[in-house]
Amino acid sequence: MRAMKLTRRAAVASAMAGVATAAAPAGAQELQLGKPITIVAPFGPGSTNDIIARLLAQDMTVTLGQSVIVENRPGATGNIGADFVAKSRPDGHTLVIASLSNILNQATGNTTAHLINDFTPVCFSGGVLYSILVPNELPAKSVAELVELARQQPGKLNFSGFVGGVPQFLGEMLNRAAKINTVMVPYKSTPDALPDLLTNRIQMWFTPLASGVPVHNQKQARMLAVTGEKRASVLPDVPTFKELGYPDIIAEVAFYLLAPKGTPQPIVDKLYLAADKGMQNPKALEAFQTQGIEATRGSPAELGAYLVRELARWGEIVKLSAPAK
Repeated sequence: MRAMKLTRRAAVASAMAGVATAAAPAGAQELQLGKPITIVAPFGPGSTNDIIARLLAQDMTVTLGQSVIVENRPGATGNIGADFVAKSRPDGHTLVIASLSNILNQATGNTTAHLINDFTPVCFSGGVLYSILVPNELPAKSVAELVELARQQPGKLNFSGFVGGVPQFLGEMLNRAAKINTVMVPYKSTPDALPDLLTNRIQMWFTPLASGVPVHNQKQARMLAVTGEKRASVLPDVPTFKELGYPDIIAEVAFYLLAPKGTPQPIVDKLYLAADKGMQNPKALEAFQTQGIEATRGSPAELGAYLVRELARWGEIVKLSAPAK
């Protein structure tokens, strides 16, 4: 009798184990009900990453029927947050909203998480152009006049930047394309340079459009150009560098959601559809426009192709920007 009881228990346990094993792959193809989804913003509160993440989280919560929260993990130009997500479980519950900063980190060798090898693309989630502003007292009311002034005074005009950041590369790209010699003045962050721009201590301020629009609109300084393929809808009168004869000075800073490598495709697709729906919400679009954020959208496949292309492009820009040995 005892032997029979043990046998039956073993059989039941074995059957239960088999059911659990069979059910595990199916369960792994879906988000876990009741478990929150966290979007990691690798910059602080109020950053463009943070703003977009919070707008998306509101809509995704409704669409998915489960809580979507935003967690700020700033530091190391976006590396800390990205590394955290790369090492998280690939179950769709931990995402990062990344940007050009993460591409530059990889292009300069300043990262441990690889955008292609360590992440699964989910979708685009907005975009921001950069702009160039000059002080009101600078006698240059166009990019052509700015370039001519720089040629007359080689090494005398300064632009703001921070090492390894987008503004540094934009300044160096303009130097190379226009064959001028302007000098970067390093700041801890882009906003730190504004007081020096207003007092003409620096002559060029490369800044995201969201920061440049109020300064331009309040006539504190003049915006000469933006870095997009086309003009920004929020300032349609400001030309692009491309139409001014500088086709290589393009920096459309896309923001995009990434999941850890190995996240099942059904989960990725579900997250993509929820986030993409949020990108079409009229309230979100209105908030984006006010911030100077473009409603950039795209599928996981489109994002994957973009990352490959932009990593190659910025890798070449970084090589060309390196000082000669």
